[in-house]
Amino acid sequence: MLISLLIASASLGIGESGEPIDFAAAAQCDAWLRHPVLGDPSFDAFEHAAGNPLHRGTPPYTWPVNGFLFADPASGNWFCYVGHYCTNYDMQPGAPSYCSVFRSKDKGAHWESVGPVFSNEPFTFEGEQSPATHWPDVAVIHADGRYHMAYDWATASTTWQNASNPGADANSGVGYAWAERPEGPFHRAPRPVASTRTQPLLLGKYKRMYASSIIRREKDWLVLTLTDSGPHFGWALLGMTAERPEGPYSPATLLLHPEADRFHPPLLEFFPAFTHEGFLYAPATSVALNRNYQAMFRCPIEAAMDPASWELAEAGSVWHAEPLENEFFGIWGQTFSGFVKDNLFHVMFPSRDSQGNGTINLATRPWDAPHREQGFVLSGHEGPSLGLLKLGGALERIDVELASRGTVALVWNYAAPLGPDKPSSGASLHPLMRTRHEGLELTVSEWRLYRAGPQGPRVVLASGALAAPAQSLSVAWSPDGKAVVGIDKQAVWNGPLTPGPGAPGLWVEAHSHARVSRFSVAGKLRPVPITWLYTEGLLDAAQNRADWQEQPDGAQFRFGTGVVGVKPGIAAKWNIEGSGFALWGAKGPKGGVADVYVDGKNRGVASFLAPETLEPGPAFALSGLEPGRHAVRLQHRLGEIPLDSLEVEP
Repeated sequence: MLISLLIASASLGIGESGEPIDFAAAAQCDAWLRHPVLGDPSFDAFEHAAGNPLHRGTPPYTWPVNGFLFADPASGNWFCYVGHYCTNYDMQPGAPSYCSVFRSKDKGAHWESVGPVFSNEPFTFEGEQSPATHWPDVAVIHADGRYHMAYDWATASTTWQNASNPGADANSGVGYAWAERPEGPFHRAPRPVASTRTQPLLLGKYKRMYASSIIRREKDWLVLTLTDSGPHFGWALLGMTAERPEGPYSPATLLLHPEADRFHPPLLEFFPAFTHEGFLYAPATSVALNRNYQAMFRCPIEAAMDPASWELAEAGSVWHAEPLENEFFGIWGQTFSGFVKDNLFHVMFPSRDSQGNGTINLATRPWDAPHREQGFVLSGHEGPSLGLLKLGGALERIDVELASRGTVALVWNYAAPLGPDKPSSGASLHPLMRTRHEGLELTVSEWRLYRAGPQGPRVVLASGALAAPAQSLSVAWSPDGKAVVGIDKQAVWNGPLTPGPGAPGLWVEAHSHARVSRFSVAGKLRPVPITWLYTEGLLDAAQNRADWQEQPDGAQFRFGTGVVGVKPGIAAKWNIEGSGFALWGAKGPKGGVADVYVDGKNRGVASFLAPETLEPGPAFALSGLEPGRHAVRLQHRLGEIPLDSLEVEP
């Protein structure tokens, strides 16, 4: 990817003549950094249906935030299977979570409720002591003359406290059911496809099984199911096969998970999967605070049980949120669910409105044209987002045209370290990401020109009132370092501003939205190094934060923050794009040793041992990698491992 970017940059004269390049053009899509926590400037071509939402939550089921969209090949009708939850996925005995069916006879224009997929009669699996009263999430296919369903289930005594380690009475897992019609009634198989209680612990952390899809293959049946890792905050996709749809199914095989020795964005939940033209697709959504990053994995259907057959087909630029009341929280609950017909990709997507109630919505895009030709969207929902170019240098001019809501900032000379504020779900931008750059911030009624130093807080250089939301921004530098700042083609300030060498980009605060139609940059641009914080290393390796200790003296770390780990088996991992890296970590008398792996190959040893405590510096460096995506893993061998930061060469 980076090689092609450099070739394109050379052909356009970037770095030589300084000719302006519009980074809001789809041809420049890969020039942007996108990340499950930082955010995603998305070029996707989805058009959201005017009649949204299809359904909105009401008490006690305020969170309909999962669903499955299905086109019936027999009747031509569309069906949406909606999972109904109480707020916070609360497992209330008096209001068990369940799934109901909505039907459309006019391809999504109008919908009618058909009712629950199962009756209210108690149903107890063989070997269980109590009935499966919760059954919220389902996936349905048509094969061999029947409708086949994979679904979640949990017993009445299951709670979030015992869900991952259930006792004799509490349990959850995956079930199978069938029907003669997509409306149901669905008949549940007496034995579950999988049970959390009997599931062996995988990688020492994965056990609870939920959110499943069923796929008919040439000679067998495949169930893909999601599993989580509790305090490690990693999610994995498992595969199981059987000769018959009701089972028995093979033991679960790990197919996709963040600990794998390959590039794998963290915090991704997979559900549901779909098939098209011989491929199996697994969309995934980030559960970070800003809720605007999606990815798409795929593999040949018949090779799905081979982990090596899976590829990351799209990492970001898959989905965008609109600034609408029913999409206030972005995609929320799961990723989109859909099908491809006549070269159109029809999807259902869940969100939450401004009151926090779940909404079920529809959208469509051409299957063979996933990106719009011009323009991108960057949004922040519960948390802020940063869209950053991978290029920087001595800038001459930036011109931006946009429609915005909330608080949005054009930034440049950005050189702050990147990473999440915590290695868990609900992660947001680390406070250090608000340092080391300059910016022009817009609100509904005011503009502010500011400078953020290495420590912060930022210094406001100038400000002024806005009569209406700004539609265009510009910063133009003269050779002597002076700049003229313009808003809506009117100069509002002039004076000294730093033109580089850091990268330009766009920052949106929580519950803010920017649709950018032009992002033109002129200057002598070149790829810039990127530095990732220790929190990124913990998140990418799905580490339990309790296994790493904060240090009272931050002076031993490059940016004043880091952790130390001594527990056997701990590791850190960074998903990078570049040709090399330098691993930082202070050396001292208690320092340990760790192995460094790149894409699964041992590339050497990082030693943090020294006779006396030294200043922070690179403990291990490697260059000459093929430019592109890589997985860098630091594996504890012995002693204390200080986790500091990773500087990536472009």
